[in-house]
Amino acid sequence: MFDELDRKVFAAGEQIFKIGDAGDCAYIIERGVVEVFTMDQGVERLVCSLGRDELFGEIALIDHQPRTATVRAAEKTVLVPIRRRLMEGLLEKSDPILRHLLLLILERFRSKQDSSAKPNAQVSLEQTIRRDALKGEATQKLSLAHGITRALEHGEFELYYQPICNLADGNIAGFEALIRWHHPADGVLPPMNFLWLAEQTGLIRELGVWTIERACRDWPTLRQYSDYKLPFVSVNLSPGQLTSESLVDDVTAIIARHNMPATELKLELTETVMVEHPEMALRILGKLVKLGSSLALDDYGTMHSGLDHLQRYPIGTLKIDRAFIEPLMRSAQSLEIVRSSIDLAHSLGMNVVAEGVETEAVREKLLELGCDFGQGWHFGRPAALQDLANHYVKV
Repeated sequence: MFDELDRKVFAAGEQIFKIGDAGDCAYIIERGVVEVFTMDQGVERLVCSLGRDELFGEIALIDHQPRTATVRAAEKTVLVPIRRRLMEGLLEKSDPILRHLLLLILERFRSKQDSSAKPNAQVSLEQTIRRDALKGEATQKLSLAHGITRALEHGEFELYYQPICNLADGNIAGFEALIRWHHPADGVLPPMNFLWLAEQTGLIRELGVWTIERACRDWPTLRQYSDYKLPFVSVNLSPGQLTSESLVDDVTAIIARHNMPATELKLELTETVMVEHPEMALRILGKLVKLGSSLALDDYGTMHSGLDHLQRYPIGTLKIDRAFIEPLMRSAQSLEIVRSSIDLAHSLGMNVVAEGVETEAVREKLLELGCDFGQGWHFGRPAALQDLANHYVKV
């Protein structure tokens, strides 16, 4: 696996590096043995011996401080250098919280090794600025993650509901539940501002269960605005929720608790779910459909759009992304994509929702193309439960 990297050969007793040397790489031992020494009150002391496949000098991959130990080959030894630039590239792609914590731990290690050590003059102003920026980003993410936990405990989240309407008559067929965060300092935050972090930290599972619970609790009120024969409320599922078998148990308990027909709960997911966790997603989604709920594939056309997803998973509704609906009246290409998507969905026994319907002209064109439902500002903007009465008439 190291064919592309240069190797270094050291004879028995040869020094690889010593305390105080500048470090720009770590080493993996491909063959041989090395001995690691530190200084104890001016006397060199053997700390350990390392053999094949061991890594040493790793601290040099993270910072630009001098070596803290002396290493010599105990026998003829072949080493593979791992350069700092490789690690820097990996660290740049990693989460800023992990990078910040790693650097913080390293700084404290350095401080413990030499409490009198002064900051390395070789650390550039640019590096200092980058580290401060990393600290700020990490601190912000940690604060936001803590805020999500606090918001769940203090009832700061709220669901807004946007109508999904029958294109033929404009009447409400169902609602999509959209989460909002009433942040005590930053006001009302849309989901794009925090769901990504909930997904990264695993908080999405708790947040997802809360969303399903609240939508089912609100459903008796929402249902009064629809006279559709099969009314529904749609709740979004994230990839993180499809990593736990407990989701099915949670949904089962929630609909029983609120005496809600499972057939009136629609669960929306994107193709990311199927790509990241294909087998688990298939198993869990199959159980949810068996329970009675239906599935909608959201943002169709913007991601992988694999036809195998449509035939493999028990999808009942195809939602065409607004990116194709918005230019529908002026783009022949978008028109054909929408037309073919509707025809494909219908041939597979699915109904179709067009997202981003903003005008009557678009509604009429979609109806001409055979689309079933529309969602967008033409029919109504997302609104809190208590505000729906200001926008819609109960039936």
